[in-house]
Amino acid sequence: MAARRVLFLSSCVRGGGAGWSLYYLLKHLDRARIEPLVVVPDRGIFGERFDALDLEVLTPRWLPHRLLEQRFSVHNHVTHYASAALNVGRMGLFVRQLARLIQRERIDLVYCNNMMVKPLGALAAQLAGIPSVLHVRNIHERPLPVAFYGSVARLPCVRRIIANSTASAVPYRAAAPDKVVVVHNGVDLDEYAPGGAGLAPAGEFRRRFELGDATLVGFTGNLIPRKGVDTLVRAAAQVLRAHDDVVFVVLGRVPIGSPEDYAARYQALAAELGVADRVRFLGFVDDVRSAVADWDVLVLPSTQEPFGRSIIEAMALRTAVVASRVGGIPEIIDDGAHGLLVEPGNVPALAEGIGALVGSPELRQRLTQAARARIEEQFDVAKLTTRIESLLVDACTR
Repeated sequence: MAARRVLFLSSCVRGGGAGWSLYYLLKHLDRARIEPLVVVPDRGIFGERFDALDLEVLTPRWLPHRLLEQRFSVHNHVTHYASAALNVGRMGLFVRQLARLIQRERIDLVYCNNMMVKPLGALAAQLAGIPSVLHVRNIHERPLPVAFYGSVARLPCVRRIIANSTASAVPYRAAAPDKVVVVHNGVDLDEYAPGGAGLAPAGEFRRRFELGDATLVGFTGNLIPRKGVDTLVRAAAQVLRAHDDVVFVVLGRVPIGSPEDYAARYQALAAELGVADRVRFLGFVDDVRSAVADWDVLVLPSTQEPFGRSIIEAMALRTAVVASRVGGIPEIIDDGAHGLLVEPGNVPALAEGIGALVGSPELRQRLTQAARARIEEQFDVAKLTTRIESLLVDACTR
């Protein structure tokens, strides 16, 4: 059978779980089965990586960086989603241009990588008369987005919906149950291992930021409210009362379009609590592996989390994890076996979990050994990509 020509549409080119998950999917694709064409607003941090994979990448001028203007207000969700819905109406030109590109390039299938591109990618596929696949990487709980994305899921051109967790699949299973399958995100086992391909020497992150021999507790991700960084800062203040050899590290940035500088808010909170010198905000790093490999503990204190890519990366690198018991995270970690889970937003519980890991190298070693074994068994991206390939080929032929 000839390779299927698949257009991979994404707006995540500046990092984030969706961007990295797409990169590793593309890296491990069997080109004998799928011939990829990547369409993105710009090459972002993945430019050299795309080149190394010898990918055909288009950055058309009519493709805006954010296909939908996402607002991050936590106060007016109605405005948030109403604005997004209105922007869909403004993107008729984009849909027509993308449909023309699909026909010109003889595309067999449109793969929509993230929330921002799903509606328009599916509509363009519908207009061009070819199938599409949606990759779900968000949790929708409020009525308007549930209804909106449910209507996208029911489009005739949408043949398959791949959810990155059972938690993120919920509204799609209600809208189009026969189309939904769960395939977790995966880790490249060669790149995510101590001494792995392209990984800086052990201790490089410590030396770069002059962190010495301190016990390092880190967070990596977007600085937005649902990631729970304020909870982490408050928990850090409690941990530091009992452990004077700990430094907390926060890696990440505020997303484009945010109405507030959350980094400044969290730094101000650290100052208010008197821990600004021990909770260090070090900005954005495009490849966090060397940082996480040098950490003793990774914390993901989210209040909502579809999956938690930073968790599987830390587990692969044998860094102990404490995270919220929310969304897709319990699908990755069995509490007490591969890491520690705490209730979201519970500062004392988070502080207790961090303290337990900080205070016991033996506990960290036991958890990280089991965590790495779980990654190798269930989250090997090469094996998961083979499954996704089959779903894409099947979507072309149904």
